[in-house]
Amino acid sequence: MNLKIKNQLAADLKTMLFKLDLLKAVSELSYPISELLEKPKDTSFGQLALPVFGLAKALRLSPAQIAEKIKDELLQYKASQPSFLDYVEKIQAVSGFINFKFQPWFLTSSLELMMHAPRLGFTDRNKNQKLIIDYSSPNVAKPMNVGHLRATVIGQALRNLAETQGYEVIGLNHLGDWGVQFGKLAWAFTEWQAEYDFKGQPFKSLFDMYVRFHDEAENDKSLEDKGAETFIRLEKGDPEIVSLWKMFVAISMQEYQRLWDRLGVKHDLVRGESFYSDHLEATVQIVKDKGLLRESQGAYVVDLGEDMPPCLITKSDGASLYATRDLASALYRHEVLGCDLNLYVVGVDQTLHFKQVFKTLELMGYPWAKDCHHIAFGMYRFKDQGKMSTRKGRAIFLEDVLNKAVEMVKGIIETKNPSLAQKDLVAEQVGVGAVIFNDLVNDRVKDVDFDWDKILDFEGDSGPYVQYTSVRCLSVIEKFQTVFKNTSRLKSYTKSVAPLDKVLRANRTSQVEATPDSWGFPSEPEEIDLVSLLLSYEAMLTQAFEKFKPSVVANYLLDLAKAYNSFYNKHRIIDIDNKPLSAERVLLTEHTQKVLSAGLSVLNIQTPVKM
Repeated sequence: MNLKIKNQLAADLKTMLFKLDLLKAVSELSYPISELLEKPKDTSFGQLALPVFGLAKALRLSPAQIAEKIKDELLQYKASQPSFLDYVEKIQAVSGFINFKFQPWFLTSSLELMMHAPRLGFTDRNKNQKLIIDYSSPNVAKPMNVGHLRATVIGQALRNLAETQGYEVIGLNHLGDWGVQFGKLAWAFTEWQAEYDFKGQPFKSLFDMYVRFHDEAENDKSLEDKGAETFIRLEKGDPEIVSLWKMFVAISMQEYQRLWDRLGVKHDLVRGESFYSDHLEATVQIVKDKGLLRESQGAYVVDLGEDMPPCLITKSDGASLYATRDLASALYRHEVLGCDLNLYVVGVDQTLHFKQVFKTLELMGYPWAKDCHHIAFGMYRFKDQGKMSTRKGRAIFLEDVLNKAVEMVKGIIETKNPSLAQKDLVAEQVGVGAVIFNDLVNDRVKDVDFDWDKILDFEGDSGPYVQYTSVRCLSVIEKFQTVFKNTSRLKSYTKSVAPLDKVLRANRTSQVEATPDSWGFPSEPEEIDLVSLLLSYEAMLTQAFEKFKPSVVANYLLDLAKAYNSFYNKHRIIDIDNKPLSAERVLLTEHTQKVLSAGLSVLNIQTPVKM
């Protein structure tokens, strides 16, 4: 159910609960009633459910008794005065839940109102709030492997979700562009550049050189010293080494951008680790001035209490660490960029690191430390790694994964629909989309099984299944326009949505004179389920963002696709002898397609027109 309806019903419920002398019970709840309202697991019970378990302690009654008592009082309240409850067709008490089933015409009209919004699913509740999200952030000179896929697609999806919630968003690329490895690369380049094709294959040459340095250093330990010495020259600003470092970064960024473009990923700012090198001394001084630094075997640390190891700020040789740079970065994001919410999309293996950084910020006295969040994610598990392209068995590269997905989709197209127009474009949309969806449909904190058969299943819980359902909707709309000539656009068979909007604002039924016969509305269970699910789109986006979990969106889209296909398989949508009913069902199809497309867009997945 959409947020407007949930909030209005919650307001009436709160009023009713106060009138029933349940003020004490309501006041003991730690969150508003609107957050208690949820979708019933069994949709036959209705569109919203209110669990009353939180009232049991205060009222000293069982949840079932409380639900039954409140249900009876609700019915009396509903009969005694105009309220939002007048739009409720049925109220039931079931196992500690109060279920609300709305009038079908009200559901249809509410859906029309939602679909007429300027931007489907968007809200301005966080207007004037700035969110910074750090995602993807590969290490210069190294190809993005499949592990970077998670940081990239989860981050971009959360960025898109934040925009639906009204935030001003800055996508940040915290590029790994600093450290002794660049001294190693610079030394290797001065020694071996003539042996590589930097003109024709600059990035491959850079990576091959990097691998070669480490292979040779295993037998010649002096190379490590030469790399470290060269990095010192870089830190001191040696023009020759700085010029090489800039070239390495430029070569890498060109390669990464090619892959980001393919995934539809964008960043607004690049603030690599090197950016904060001039901020580190001041950052350490702030920590020192706060009285938090303690010497430990020549290094300096911040004690974080008994439950957490100390945070290492500088090594014994005075060198900075990741924690130092992340402290400097957090200060920059808050004080210079002015962020209100600061998100770091980084693997679960860095959980302790971010706990230490955020705790240090808290001890430094910054209240905004609580608004810094580590968006952790698990790793990939490959069912059959032998099918993948690997390099020395050490890494599975992101581009190899995308290419393989697209090639497999091309094979499916050639088998099932060889005459399809723009086959290469569709294969790219479906193949890349399948890889993204397979990642995002999983709870991000869990490891993900990478199984090609599941990823590209057009009938299972996959991206292609959702995309195919959208294409099916478009096909139904096209058929309707063909069967009923000169029907260039669909029109709702409901009355104007304007009176309903007034009702939602004014909370009185007297402003709408309507009967079931005067409003077009779905009467079949599958139609009502579909309308109810569509109405929950906006609330679902809010829930997904609040949990920082794109999987909420992906699983909603699967549920919506299944609901539409159930409706499609059980009912005739286009009936040449009944244009009004056909138009009504095709309108519902059009709304479904728009929500599927919008939801896929939030996940950064394209929607094909044909498949």
